Amino acid sequence: MKENKFCQSCAMPLNLGGQDVRGTEKDDSPSLKYCSYCYQKGQFLDPEITFEEMLKRGRAGIASGKGNPIMKWLIQSSYPVTLKKVERWKGRSQHSL
Repeated sequence: MKENKFCQSCAMPLNLGGQDVRGTEKDDSPSLKYCSYCYQKGQFLDPEITFEEMLKRGRAGIASGKGNPIMKWLIQSSYPVTLKKVERWKGRSQHSL
């Protein structure tokens, strides 16, 4: 199985500022797909979250993170398109951008 660079649920980098933020599988091995904010012990922490809720959560995380305000604005602006490309949301119908 291919190891992803971005969480396939929220699109956050799995290596954030040099820190491994991967979630865990049932056997406590690191997940190759998901971050620890979305996935632990082999299951999603919020399995019923909608695309719109994930979009709101991701944008809030970007806004509260460290970094250049212009870069953060650019990332927030492109986040809906990026989020649509990850495995969890790919091909699903979303209502907002």
